[in-house]
Amino acid sequence: MTKAERCAKALALHQTTMNCAQSVLGAFADLTPFTPEQCFALGSGFGSGVRYGGVCGTVSAAVMLLGILYPHTPENGAEGKARSTRLTKEFERRFAARCGGKLDCRDLLREKDLMLTEQVKLTGAEAHCDQLIVMATELLCDLLEELERE
Repeated sequence: MTKAERCAKALALHQTTMNCAQSVLGAFADLTPFTPEQCFALGSGFGSGVRYGGVCGTVSAAVMLLGILYPHTPENGAEGKARSTRLTKEFERRFAARCGGKLDCRDLLREKDLMLTEQVKLTGAEAHCDQLIVMATELLCDLLEELERE
């Protein structure tokens, strides 16, 4: 699936009733060992910043996906933990750089100066959360492409 297709899928999921985390997870379900329904279930409590305005559900979903694809396990020990930490921090850095340094839902909802990505513009996402969903999906696609090339 192309980056544009994933972004469009995440946007469509959000516009059908899925929360922000479910939308991002659902757009990448094909890369996981889970069904789309299982991804929706996994993300169901993460919308609205875990329902209290904490870390944006799009960021939580991206971190979950990175953990599914590049896990820290007992077998990979300290190396796996270091990789997991590095990938989480890198995604958060990229996302925050586009969002006024913010990661929390309550802060992002007030943020008026999002640096919109190319896919946000191409999808025509206008609602604030739709823009964040597409942006997170695009940034995650870019990071995953880079990791595949390593």
